[in-house]
Amino acid sequence: MGTIRSEAAAAITEVAMDYETILLICGSSETKMSDNVEEDYDRYKYWFRITPVNNTHLGALNFQLVGLVAKKIGAELLMPPKLAIMAEKASWTEAIVGAAQAFLPPQGIEIVGVWQPSDKATDVTAELTAIKDSGANMIMTALSGPVGIPYARTWEQLEVPAASVGINVMAQADDFFENTGGFGNYEFTLNDYARDVALSDETLPFIDAFIEAKGEMPTYNAGTYDAVYLLKEAIEAIDSLDADELVVELEETDRVGTAGRLVFDEKHDVIWGPGYVTALGVQWQDGELKGVWPPADGSWEGVVYPGIVDYQLPPWVVEFWSQ
Repeated sequence: MGTIRSEAAAAITEVAMDYETILLICGSSETKMSDNVEEDYDRYKYWFRITPVNNTHLGALNFQLVGLVAKKIGAELLMPPKLAIMAEKASWTEAIVGAAQAFLPPQGIEIVGVWQPSDKATDVTAELTAIKDSGANMIMTALSGPVGIPYARTWEQLEVPAASVGINVMAQADDFFENTGGFGNYEFTLNDYARDVALSDETLPFIDAFIEAKGEMPTYNAGTYDAVYLLKEAIEAIDSLDADELVVELEETDRVGTAGRLVFDEKHDVIWGPGYVTALGVQWQDGELKGVWPPADGSWEGVVYPGIVDYQLPPWVVEFWSQ
């Protein structure tokens, strides 16, 4: 089971397939890996993805969050959305950046530029200064590496007048504020879990047990917990460790997990959408990580989770554009 970097996961996949070994991906979103299942089933049938959803769906999720913020900007700031894209230079972001450039402008969201630092960058002052000067009032992020910490810290330190929304894996963790030196409030990111938000009957008991054991909230790759039990139950169901037999059993998976209902599509990707795994949008508000998407009013496909609160624009963004 693993791993969090798509480049590493792709390499590991080839070795696992050479040995006809079940590999449950828990951390990588690269769609090219699930395409392999469709294109060469006999070789890649042992590969399944548990978490996160693939990068095509991550892009769609990003656009849902961007749309929520754009709507808020229009309602509160009475101005059209102007978006800067801040995406680390990595395999998994390529599809998201390309889709954003194709999909968002027809929706009335102007893209003012794309900035792509290294996922390990320790200083993004130049990029954020350029974004500040660009006239953007929104930043769509696609950041999974440690760059998410200097990004969030500098974004608030410079009071960049653009709401930050998208994927910042570093902002999913409880130690985010500690790592940023207390900066990054109002950062808005995708996640799979939020305290007090129940995606299924399994969610809150898992979160409570995780916090008791580890002293912190789980992030999206804690879906590995579901993978362990999914595999355990498949082995017990067929009373066998035969990989080919397990593939057949895993393909029939329909299990309620900690982040929603786990069912695989024909490419062995976990299905994303209402009634399945949806993910969450979470925002740091006054030092606490709150679930803010899907909206509490059910405006996204009628999905409503207990514990969701309203999204808030950063106050310095409101102040800047209200002058």
